[in-house]
Amino acid sequence: LSRITGWEFLKLVCIARGIREEAFEEQNIFDLPLDQYADTYSTGMKKKLALMGILLQKNDLFILDEPFNGVDIHSNMIILDIIRKLKSMQKTVLISSHIFATLQQTCDCIHLLQDGTMARTVAPDEYGELEEQMKSFVVGDRINRIRIG
Repeated sequence: LSRITGWEFLKLVCIARGIREEAFEEQNIFDLPLDQYADTYSTGMKKKLALMGILLQKNDLFILDEPFNGVDIHSNMIILDIIRKLKSMQKTVLISSHIFATLQQTCDCIHLLQDGTMARTVAPDEYGELEEQMKSFVVGDRINRIRIG
């Protein structure tokens, strides 16, 4: 594709999916400069533009790959609220993430992948235990070996 603006990208999503064009400025909850070329956007801005495009599609299933990486704290809060709103609308949100704290805040369950296979499903009442297991595996005694002060 040649260079397109954020606005043109959203319009292209609507055309490709047969969606009536929305008033993009009203949907621009991240205050993106939609009149600027998308290739000039930062990584976080591109992620927010892609999320806007996904939300325009009004799907029942949303797959979000590392939605919290590369975005500022304010946008993280907005994304958390978007996920909560989608859940309240009975939508399914599948999130891939390495940030355990945000998974704890948003997920009804966590599926652990190992070697490309779903190794285990963890319910919310097991999140604390999972976090301790992960810390033990990842951190081990490394922190105790650090000499501080």
